[in-house]
Amino acid sequence: MKSTFKVLSNFEYKKNYLPFLDPQILGNTNSLQVYSIQQYLKGIVIPVQAYRTSFNFIIFVAEGYIEQQINKDTYTVTCGACVHVREGVWTATQAISDNAEGFVVVYESDILTQYLLLQGKQGEFRYTPFYNLELYDHQAVIASLLLLEEELKHPQNRVTIYMPLFYSILSRLNYYVIDTTWSVRDIEIAYRFKQLVQQHHVENRCVTRYAGLLCISENYLNRCMKRVTGQSAKQWINQISIQHSKLLLRDLTKDIAEIAYELNYPSPSYFSKIFKRSTGQSPNAYRHLLSN
Repeated sequence: MKSTFKVLSNFEYKKNYLPFLDPQILGNTNSLQVYSIQQYLKGIVIPVQAYRTSFNFIIFVAEGYIEQQINKDTYTVTCGACVHVREGVWTATQAISDNAEGFVVVYESDILTQYLLLQGKQGEFRYTPFYNLELYDHQAVIASLLLLEEELKHPQNRVTIYMPLFYSILSRLNYYVIDTTWSVRDIEIAYRFKQLVQQHHVENRCVTRYAGLLCISENYLNRCMKRVTGQSAKQWINQISIQHSKLLLRDLTKDIAEIAYELNYPSPSYFSKIFKRSTGQSPNAYRHLLSN
């Protein structure tokens, strides 16, 4: 399944395949998002070619069915089942019934890393693309999703309330698979690397430098990051820089050039190129979206 198609960001995926979304959903940049299938997937443009995403999503079906391709397999998801699409895998929604109901949970890989660290060695997440839940667990997940959906609408960003709700869903899924994907060592290195990048990404975006601070090789650092997040170390550094730039772009007293130099990019045009590659839109377009 070879293709030159780039990995889609959350915004790019919505823009390319979900053309009838409410602008509020399109512009949602929260690292955790929950929508009903009716609200999110109805009207989806069924793609001819599979795509890859830079985020993860889970589709829970309560009624009807959805056919979702993940790598070379296609899963028919009916009531009580769900599919978990990890960052970087090939996927495509092949079909969706007219009466399909349920939820779509969209989340960034950093959330899963935090979950794994909180659980410790006994809580390593064991990934599988398809889950067929028992009735009790299915009903419990749907109840949690209803609470999570409402909590994410709260005017305050109450992370300490909504994140444990999502973690409880991941824990239920964890009981339905047996193969361990990552070691705790991988997770610890990925977490320490992310902390260092958060602290130093403005003055240093060199992978070799961070590998040296962690006392490991650049290749080993990249392998750990790929296993845990699906991204290379360089991709993660760029992602953190873009997240920082999004915060700065909210300050309308700063122009694009000022923000580019504040983040230590060699030129405003280079910053705009990296920003558009990561988000699917220019810094000016992102600002315009925020103001609408």
